[in-house]
This record gives sequence, structure tokens and C-alpha cells, in this order.
Amino acid sequence: MRHRRSWLTVLAMSVVWICAPARAQQPPISPTSPASATSNDPAVRSEYGVVPGRRDFSENNPEHFIRDAGYPPGVFAVSIPDRPQLLAFDVNSNIAAVCTRIDPSPVAIPPNVGARYFRFKCPGTWDSREVVFLDGTEFAPTRGEQLEWTALARPSPLPMPRLTPAGDLHDYAAIASTTLLPGQFLISAAWFAGEYLPRKEYDDLRDDFIAFGHYQLLDRTLFIGESQLKPSTVLYESREPVEVREGIEWAFLPQDASEKTFATISALYEIPNGYLVRVSMHHDHEGFGDDESTYFYALEKGRWRLLAKAEETRL
Repeated sequence: MRHRRSWLTVLAMSVVWICAPARAQQPPISPTSPASATSNDPAVRSEYGVVPGRRDFSENNPEHFIRDAGYPPGVFAVSIPDRPQLLAFDVNSNIAAVCTRIDPSPVAIPPNVGARYFRFKCPGTWDSREVVFLDGTEFAPTRGEQLEWTALARPSPLPMPRLTPAGDLHDYAAIASTTLLPGQFLISAAWFAGEYLPRKEYDDLRDDFIAFGHYQLLDRTLFIGESQLKPSTVLYESREPVEVREGIEWAFLPQDASEKTFATISALYEIPNGYLVRVSMHHDHEGFGDDESTYFYALEKGRWRLLAKAEETRL
């Protein structure tokens, strides 16, 4: 799955397709609803909820965690002040709901004694402790579904970019089916440049060798369609080259593009004026933890934007 600028070599693979010269003659996607480029600045504030407690590794506690008093399942402390309600997403499922503040005054959460936290109660039973809260209840989904992606083996939905950097050139595409879109699929496709598969490099923080992966993302698209050649709604597209650093940039690449960072488009939601896409990213934290980031991108009336971003380190 690589190209040199001096010639094109065609390799056959059963899972991820390889580029062919005829691909450059393929017409570009003609979206029925083009989406504008995304901004790097989130539109609304978001934070991970906190459940105070302590670890417990007894055999009769499968969660290996004991919650502090006042924090039963569904109750979280959130550092977003002066809001009677917040929109919450369980990052490990498709559950989302509007949650209501319990206390009029802030609560102390050690060791963050100086921070202002407020307790929020979410409806129903929320067993998960990995929940992101958004300061924007108007984006509450009507439906949502987690996504399972499969690499495509057919020709790319995207033609080869006209302007390509020196070095190796690759393309990758994947497809996800969802009950939210009967008879249609969610499809991502991208061209990227860089050494793939990536070589291992020494990581000072880990004191070990690991494959970072260094890439430039070129043409890419995320759309809904009957197939990879029949788009009906384009959620996002861009031809502006960018260095792959975070969020949806990594989600356009194959899973083996890095041992250090992994991202996936993990869920799709319907919202009153369009769609909401959740991207989950994990970054190795010095070999003994995980820097977890959750991004929400919104498509409303043909406009694509980064709605919210929350970050947390789990050791």
C-alpha cells in the first residue's frame, strides 16, 4: 500500500486496498450536502465527570472500585459551574442524557481542593465512570449507536491527490454499518504520506522503543452512502494537508499506523439539526497509563465543526 514518486507499484491485499494508476482518473465525490471545514477550537466547554472513591481488588467487587458516599451510579462531580443541567455521554456506549445538578453549592474533590465541582445526577442507571459532560443541552441526541469499522478492499472513494509531498503515499478507507441509517453506511477515506508501517523509535518517557508514526494527512472524507461510490450526505471533507496530531486526523488512518496513538470514530448520533460524531483517542502515557481524549464533531445544516473536546489521564 505504498507509492514512490518515480513509479507506481501495485500490490494486492485482501483487506486494505492498494492504489492503482487508474484510480487517479476516478471522478471525485459529488456530495449532495457539502460540509465546511472544521475549526480547531471547540464550540462548547466539556469535562470528564469525576466519581470520588478508592480502588478495591477483592474478588467480590468486579468493578474494583468503591464509590465515596454521595456518589452512587449515575452521580458525578463536574467542574463546569453555574449550570442547572449538562449533557452527558457515556464514552463506552451510545448512552447520552441531560443530567441535573443536585447541590446549589460546589463540593470539594480531593486533591483538587481549589477547583469548583458540582454534583450532577443522570437519569436511569449509569454504571460507567467514564462520562463526558457538555455545556450544551440543545445537542441532546434523539438516537445514537456505537460503530464497528471494517477496512474496505474495493477501490478508494477518493482520487489520488493532485499535489503530493515527497516520500511514500498511501490510501486507506473503512466502512461501518449502523441501524440509524437503513440501507446506508458510514464511510471514511483518506490519502496520507509518511513511512507506513512506522519504524520503532526510542521513547525517553518509556525508556523503550515504540512506533510513533509520523504522517501528513492529505485528501480525506467522511460520508453517508449506499456504498463507497454512492455518497448521499458528506459529513466532512478536506483537501488541506495537515500534520497528523490528534482527534479525527488519527481516526482516518489504519489501526497499525502507530503504537503510541490510536483513534477511532466510535459513535454516531442523530441530533435535532443533523448528526454528532464521537471520536475516541488514546495516547500512551509514559508506558503506565493512558491519555484519553474524547471529541464531538457536529454537522448542522451543512456546517461541520468541532463541538467539544475533553481530556483525562488514566494511570
